Amino acid sequence: MSSKGLKINFGMLAFIIIASSIYFIINYYIGKRTIQRINHVFNINTTIFWIVFWIIALSYVAAKILDPYMPSRITNAFNIIGVYYMAVIFYLLIFFSLLDLVKLFNKRIHFIPNIIMNYSNLSVVISLVTAVIMVLLISLGSFNAKNSYVKNYNINVNKNAGGLSSLNIVMVSDIHLGDLIENKRLKKMVSEINELNPDVVIIAGDIVDSSIKPFLDKYMAKEFKNIYSKYGVYAALGNHDLMMGKGDEITQALEEEGNVQVLRDKALLVNESFYIVGRDDISINRVKGTRKPLEEIIKDTDYSLPFIVIDHTPKDIEEANNIQADLMLCGHTHRGQMIPNNLITSKIYEIDYGYLKKKDLNIVVSSGYGTWGPPIRIGSRSEIVNIKLNFKLPN
Repeated sequence: MSSKGLKINFGMLAFIIIASSIYFIINYYIGKRTIQRINHVFNINTTIFWIVFWIIALSYVAAKILDPYMPSRITNAFNIIGVYYMAVIFYLLIFFSLLDLVKLFNKRIHFIPNIIMNYSNLSVVISLVTAVIMVLLISLGSFNAKNSYVKNYNINVNKNAGGLSSLNIVMVSDIHLGDLIENKRLKKMVSEINELNPDVVIIAGDIVDSSIKPFLDKYMAKEFKNIYSKYGVYAALGNHDLMMGKGDEITQALEEEGNVQVLRDKALLVNESFYIVGRDDISINRVKGTRKPLEEIIKDTDYSLPFIVIDHTPKDIEEANNIQADLMLCGHTHRGQMIPNNLITSKIYEIDYGYLKKKDLNIVVSSGYGTWGPPIRIGSRSEIVNIKLNFKLPN
């Protein structure tokens, strides 16, 4: 084995050890604080608690490891427990950390009134409030994730599109089809799209989640064939579609079974009226691939017609502006999916959700239809985007 190979393996091993250590430390902290809260209300056997706790904490990892060897109903159960636990641990970590900080500061500056601190059942109240908050968060988050709404935009474009005065665009992104979001939810999405009577349907990446297996085994691509659209259904691939190295297989399934045109660094003239430009997500640069510059993709097009660019990650806005694109459709951010993650995405991207206009370029970023990890949305909603795009009429 080469020294380079040894370095790569050592680096990966170091990363796994560090990440695992952090995960175990966080979980031990959560477990310790949780059993303390429970014991304020009623006594629980410590040994039984820790056995159950670590089974739950490691269930997601167990699902991935056991998947090739165990029946799917067992690994799916572990997977569901694991992804919901991700949301629980996320908010418990925030809550317990804040509680410990309040206690620490109160010891120093005594800002909490003594009548509260001396209340005999204070710990019981805090424990019950914690439990109620967690139940409400998970319940609300599950509702927000599973029940979509329509986000409407009315956008004017200062270009002539042949004889078209307007275009009814329906866009979805981040469906994340897989073990959690399956055919039933996909059928519902297709029905919701059709209710909007679209002229064109655009899928802005992350069609598949972390594994292509359920997508292929359950023939999910076929359901896209039931979308009714005047000018067709067009898609670009997102980071999840590409980083698993299955972009070609996803493309083939969608095109052959779902009648979806997947545009991989390609511009397509639709109805002799407007262009749809689909780009492979920028993450392809990390999986032994490169994506073409927009200028190269559109070099043989008619610049006088409107351009609609599908780019999963809302990153290369200036590049779209430089080619005088009219509409850029993105996803990827999930609007943080669970607050306060939206504070992070809003700092990373110039626009992480909603609408932005820069010069003549209109950018729309969707929070997405599906979810990644926990099937929970707090501070965001599952959405379908409906855009009425109005064109300049000929003189």
